[in-house]
Amino acid sequence: MMYMNTKQAALQWGISERRVRILCSEGRIDGVTRNGWAWNIPLDATKPSDGRQLRHQKNVDMRIGAMNLSSLESLRSEFLSARKDEQQLKLTYRTSIFRFVLGVFACEELEMGNEDLALLFSGYFSPSVSFDTQLLALNTRSLLMRFAQENGLGPGFRRVQANAFFTERSLIQLYQSLLQGIDDEAALSYRELDSSEIEKDEPALPVERRMEILIRQYEMDWKSLHPLVRSLFLFGELLRIRPFGRYDVVFASLALAGELLASGFPPAFVDVGQVDEFKASLMLTRTRGNYQNTMRMLEQALHHEIALYTRKENI
Repeated sequence: MMYMNTKQAALQWGISERRVRILCSEGRIDGVTRNGWAWNIPLDATKPSDGRQLRHQKNVDMRIGAMNLSSLESLRSEFLSARKDEQQLKLTYRTSIFRFVLGVFACEELEMGNEDLALLFSGYFSPSVSFDTQLLALNTRSLLMRFAQENGLGPGFRRVQANAFFTERSLIQLYQSLLQGIDDEAALSYRELDSSEIEKDEPALPVERRMEILIRQYEMDWKSLHPLVRSLFLFGELLRIRPFGRYDVVFASLALAGELLASGFPPAFVDVGQVDEFKASLMLTRTRGNYQNTMRMLEQALHHEIALYTRKENI
């Protein structure tokens, strides 16, 4: 029989190597054997599933209300065909990134004004904004540009992908890239549960297990959902779990943007003027699993965003 090690299994299953070792030690991988300190995993072994679900992560609790998303399909087709002028397409995308960062940072309550961000994106640091916040903005822009390149920005965008865009490993790598130069060590592991979470949850599952459940839902339960709904669920559940405990909104928003782009939509987020209303809707999403208002606001943002790509004169 052919075997693989824990590192190879982690890459194959899209989870952390530490998680693979835990699964081995718990006897949840068929045919696994131990050789000294190392684990030998059958090459054809399947990733163990976790049937347990967090009380606040059950799909039945994730409500979006009655919404007609059919109009988005025609808009997506228009967006996918907005590629005749590649230079104009990239210019519009860069402008979109600017608005995205302003909205996300306002939602995260990070100090970053329009003039400060314009100065930063022109190649100059602002003396009125902390260095970490400005570096975070530059890292966010770099990641959004990378997403666009990975999904074929100019000429055109790829159509809907059959497979999931993110894995647990790629989400960890996304966060590491986001904190590059800010706190490289903090991005290496999930946060520990705080006392309030331990008292509230029965049982209190560690963040690592919560992320495993989220990825399982994302890969299986949400696979047939409309891309906007799937993107929103990924965004909302990352906000609930707060896997790293720092820059939660920025991290979850990047996952939202990546999922939208992989599905043939542009990244979208609410404008700065709508942030207070959006934060109120996120409170319902976090505490009750009610996505209805969050969904409505994101849908409106997406309509506005696509209009900028499809009109004759882009703004």
